[in-house]
Amino acid sequence: MDDIRRLRSVKLYACGCCENELSHVFKSFPPERRSFPALAALITHEDLGNILFDTGYSQLIYENGIVSKIYNTLNRTFIRENETIISKLEADGISPDSVKRIILSHAHPDHIGALKLFRSYELISTPKVLNTLYTGNCFDLVFRNMVPENRPHMRALKKYSGKTIFDGFFRNTYDILGDGSIIGIELDGHAYGQLGIFLPEFELLLAADACWGTDLMDHAEKMRFIPRLIQHSYRQYIDTIKRLRAFSSFHPEIKIIFSHGAMQEKKYE
Repeated sequence: MDDIRRLRSVKLYACGCCENELSHVFKSFPPERRSFPALAALITHEDLGNILFDTGYSQLIYENGIVSKIYNTLNRTFIRENETIISKLEADGISPDSVKRIILSHAHPDHIGALKLFRSYELISTPKVLNTLYTGNCFDLVFRNMVPENRPHMRALKKYSGKTIFDGFFRNTYDILGDGSIIGIELDGHAYGQLGIFLPEFELLLAADACWGTDLMDHAEKMRFIPRLIQHSYRQYIDTIKRLRAFSSFHPEIKIIFSHGAMQEKKYE
């Protein structure tokens, strides 16, 4: 990549959260009830303006009938109106209508929660994720009430043939905007075709739900039976974590941020 700066800033937002008892998720884990924030990231591009990576939760998590009741019983969720990505953008003086591109990591409710509240945008992800969004069901953790009835313009990513920092660690990479400013990587396992994004100018890797927290990577192989069923492929989930660990060892300068890891809202400029 050349020396021309393409990204002006990146701001991380926590848009609601869920709570879980970790001893129910991992074997031999001491009792600990933890809050897991739902990440949305606003990326401001010098030429293309405001771009979102995921949208966090919204009030729609409570409005999908019996499916919502079951979900909130098993995965207690908290989201106030002023915590949605729409409210947080407006509090920062940013019009939601200025968001013309949304990059989607995968189609679970804590990532697509506010998707249908935006207008006139291009939805970008892997072909697997976009297909799941419109063909998946509650067993895929796709909440139909969150899926836009009027389909936005969708762009399925095509595999990048050039060299990236992920060569030797991950198979499928994508030059999302065509200028090297946002590199996508497929982090399969938790969800089919799950997409993470790397922002070279800030040395940030937003790794979606490849793991639920940096400190939980070492516990992934002790996941209990029921949480394993949530993963699209538990075998690939473990493989992806191993690849991330190897990548991090080779590139300690890169900060890896998981969507539900310990996170404070922060702006990188």
